[in-house]
Amino acid sequence: MGGGDLMRWTDRIVLLSHGRGNSSGGTTKVSNGYGSVWRALSRHGGYALVADLAAVALCLLAVWSAPVPTSEDILGFCVLAVALAAHLVVVWRGEERRRDRAMGGPVFDMTSVWTFAAVVVLPASLALALIVGMRIGTYRMRRRPWWRYLFGTAVILASAAAAELVFATMLGGTNAPLSGGGIADQALMLAALAAAGGVYWLVQAAAHAGMITLTLPGERFREQWGTRTDNLIEASTLAVGGLLGVVMTHGALYPLLVLVVLAPLNLLLADRQADAAELRERARTDARTGLLNARGLAEQGARVLQRCEAAASPAAMLIIDLDHFKSINDSWGHPAGDVVLSAVGRVLQHAVRPGDVAARDGGEEFVVVLPDTTIADAAVVADRIRAELAALEVVASDKNGAPILITDRTASIGVAAQPDHGTTYDDLRRAADAALYEAKNTGRDRTVLVTDAG
Repeated sequence: MGGGDLMRWTDRIVLLSHGRGNSSGGTTKVSNGYGSVWRALSRHGGYALVADLAAVALCLLAVWSAPVPTSEDILGFCVLAVALAAHLVVVWRGEERRRDRAMGGPVFDMTSVWTFAAVVVLPASLALALIVGMRIGTYRMRRRPWWRYLFGTAVILASAAAAELVFATMLGGTNAPLSGGGIADQALMLAALAAAGGVYWLVQAAAHAGMITLTLPGERFREQWGTRTDNLIEASTLAVGGLLGVVMTHGALYPLLVLVVLAPLNLLLADRQADAAELRERARTDARTGLLNARGLAEQGARVLQRCEAAASPAAMLIIDLDHFKSINDSWGHPAGDVVLSAVGRVLQHAVRPGDVAARDGGEEFVVVLPDTTIADAAVVADRIRAELAALEVVASDKNGAPILITDRTASIGVAAQPDHGTTYDDLRRAADAALYEAKNTGRDRTVLVTDAG
């Protein structure tokens, strides 16, 4: 958090808010489950407005309560601004490399070192000005819509202002204990640093958790406070920022020394995070089709269905089996079959929304989980998928390497819906699987709903 982007919740909202077209290119009636999503989307505007107003009030109070900046304060501000700018250049270059590797997720930085140091050592007016400058400078890096970025900026300013007020209150309106003093003064200073750092983190974490809880149906407030790793990194970053603030009372140029260590460390951690994310993604992805594999399906599918159950929203599951797929391998060889599987993966990626779950579950069987979707809407999606698969013209090679054109492939699909046919991933899987076997036993190339299968 800190200088980082708090807008992960908006990425998750986008995954839930895309409509779905029907097989003729029109728009299918969206299930009632979307009503809860759109109501939540309207709530987040009011929440963001309240957060913005609270940030303005806290900033005004902090500036009014703080002393007028001195020439020494202005020098410290300039040094922190230069160090922060240099740090951002390093982070920006690392972020561009991360995007070149097609890695998603929030930007990873440690700019809280500079912003929290400013909270500790500078008057509120200068500390808040540093944050505003940082957010303006990183707008292009974040690549977020302005209204989302404004909310994130307001939350960071609110956290800094609240931390300034707590720090100043605990030290009696003066930062004298920062310059030395006895054991009691040092203990008071450490307690003030810890309290200010805690407030700085708490305001941002609570704002993030509140936005997700209000916006996404089924999300629980207590589960939105970041991972253990995220919070440990943020705590360490704030500790370094507090230490830098203390050191700056003995010399305004010390931040430049911290920069020499921090910027490369930030870049190294960001690269390690990208590597770990890439490995996790590979472990969940089917290399042949680009869809989730069985492991990714079990994790993501169960999570989506749990969210829908908690929100009392419908969901559906499709199990797709390619008809007579073995004949492709037998007639033309496994390389030809692999080309067909890749083509099927592209069809499914095109047919589903970003918030849906599409996976290859092994062999020629595929599974699609559709949140916020009734069984009637799921049947339309299934029929569209069958039509697109039947229209495929796949160029491949036979066993001798001669070019061939594989066409007229069909699929059988079983469809089940939550909560009517089960409330867990395993229940829905069994129900859809029974419908799939009914489709195969009654002639293949058809969609069978659990209600049709009896």
